[in-house]
Amino acid sequence: MLLLLLALPAGLPAGETPAALTPKTSPRLSREIRAVLPKFTPPVAAPVAPPADAPDTPRDPDMLILPKLTVVEKRIPTNDPDVWLQGKAVQQKAMAAYQDSLTPLEWFLNSWYIPLFGSPPSARGRQYYESRKLADEIGRLGSIIKAVGLTDPKEAAKLRDAMDPRKLPKEGR
Repeated sequence: MLLLLLALPAGLPAGETPAALTPKTSPRLSREIRAVLPKFTPPVAAPVAPPADAPDTPRDPDMLILPKLTVVEKRIPTNDPDVWLQGKAVQQKAMAAYQDSLTPLEWFLNSWYIPLFGSPPSARGRQYYESRKLADEIGRLGSIIKAVGLTDPKEAAKLRDAMDPRKLPKEGR
């Protein structure tokens, strides 16, 4: 097989490609097609106006002045471990964490439920997982506040006050 691959380029004449060997249209047909199409005229380049804030001094012809652009980037939250996961993968991760938090007997007893009177284990597992994520985030913010408190106690007090759950809006709880 390797020999066949090496022999294939050697069989072609030098400098020619397979497309050049087999034309797709005849020269007469190509001329007729080009005669019907409009002639190509390249667009005239518009003169570049100098920027409004540029001085009136002559510019270097080798220097290109680009327009000012503002790029607004929507940042992905970096502290969320599930930011790249799909819903099914997050649910599987939540169920695994919920099952690991229970003993085998507790898991056996909690995996049964009556639909009218209880919630399924998947909902309880997701709620457990979300509460663990929230607790981890609160712990992370607490360590940041502690580090800030070493250098600026007043700012740390403001941050602790901002994290007070009694002062959060209803949807933030």
